Order: sequence, then C-alpha cells, then structure tokens
Amino acid sequence: MEKNILLVDDDDVFHLLSSRLLQRLGITSGVHTARNGQEALNFIRSRSLQDGPDVIFLDLNMPIMNGFAFIEALQKQEIPYKDHSVIIIVSSSQDPKDLAKAKSLGITHYLTKPISEGSVKEVLTSIGIIQ
Repeated sequence: MEKNILLVDDDDVFHLLSSRLLQRLGITSGVHTARNGQEALNFIRSRSLQDGPDVIFLDLNMPIMNGFAFIEALQKQEIPYKDHSVIIIVSSSQDPKDLAKAKSLGITHYLTKPISEGSVKEVLTSIGIIQ
C-alpha cells in the first residue's frame, strides 16, 4: 500500500534525494514537500483523513518555524489523523539535548544526516511501513 510522505526541510537537495530514495523503495508514488514548519502545518490542515501524511520526515533547523516548534504546534491542532502520522526527525544535529527534547515531545525516531537507504529502511521497517 502506498503511503503519503511529507518531507519538511529547507534544503532542496534533501527533498530531491529523499524523494528519489522513497520512490525507489516503492512505498509511495509521490512525495509532498514543505520548506519549513509553517508550510507543513498549512499542508496538513488542507488534507483530509484519507490523504494526510502517513510519515513526516522533519528537519529541526529551518527558518520561520523550526522542527520542534512544528511538533508543538501540530500537537495542539484539532486534526483527526494527526495521531496517525509518524514523525521521523532527520537532522545534522547529534546534540544529546536535541535527542532528549525529541523524546520529551513523543518522537522516538531520529535519523542523522546524511541519511542512507539502510537507515531509512530500518526506521520504516520498525514502524511497519515496509517489511
């Protein structure tokens, strides 16, 4: 079953490479992108239960609204499918404080850039997206 994927990152190269990787894995026919947390919130608000994102790959360091502010704002939204969406943080930061903050916000999946096909497969397998 194809999944709806949302990439939230201000890096166009990350969007391109990650989209290609996810399509190559055969889990989606298309990937949606947002350049910051505010764009991502606007996108999510515009979606229905059937076409909301199943997986959100989220950068932490972005202009306008960073990843942590996005998570906090999303958790306050009255969106029926928000608990259905799995957030995977993808960041160049390996700061233990960032890892701790992510966990405190309920995020358990954290990939360090640059991501590899193996690391993406591993996390997607752990959440049941691929087998």
